[in-house]
Amino acid sequence: MFDAAAPETIPSWQVRGRISIWEILQFARILHHSQANQLQHGWGAIITEAVGRGNRDFRIAGMYIEFENMADPSDPVAVPTFDRDEGIDYYNDLASSSVRDFLRIPLVAAPAISIAAGYDGSFIDGVTGNVMTFFAQTGGTQGFHGKTFSDSTNSKVFGAALVAMPNFSDQSRDLVFARTYLDVAGQIPKSPSSQIGVTWEVVLE
Repeated sequence: MFDAAAPETIPSWQVRGRISIWEILQFARILHHSQANQLQHGWGAIITEAVGRGNRDFRIAGMYIEFENMADPSDPVAVPTFDRDEGIDYYNDLASSSVRDFLRIPLVAAPAISIAAGYDGSFIDGVTGNVMTFFAQTGGTQGFHGKTFSDSTNSKVFGAALVAMPNFSDQSRDLVFARTYLDVAGQIPKSPSSQIGVTWEVVLE
């Protein structure tokens, strides 16, 4: 029988994530950087709708790729601090920035499903798992607010968010699942001959 007065009997669990940044060439994908991310409070709204209510409109459908147009592309981008309760308001406020914007891009495909280390006995390889890996890559020449994304303006990617998009034509309904800013070593300029790809791994334990 469950004893509410004995918290040690409550099993622990967690959700954690990690992103990897890639340079996407015509015939190759080169790993540039990997690091952990922070889950935003929006992930709760996404899970309650998608899992609790079976509303597939709330599945994770895309990413925000944040960039700054630099005077000198060798300079690091000064990243903002942010709390877990922040959602899309920050990204909408970038409309007033003279140099910062974000790409709102769909996933390339449905997430790949795999098994985290140590959980092999709990899932069937190739059928079920507890790791989702999402992938998206940059495209186009303009950010959401119309700023140029190009090597000609020294655009430099320095942040990303994993996003549920209940209606892709209505950005105001987006919910941020996870968000991160890249270490200086991970910030990557747009080059004329490649795109920037992001794999985002979410582990359920």
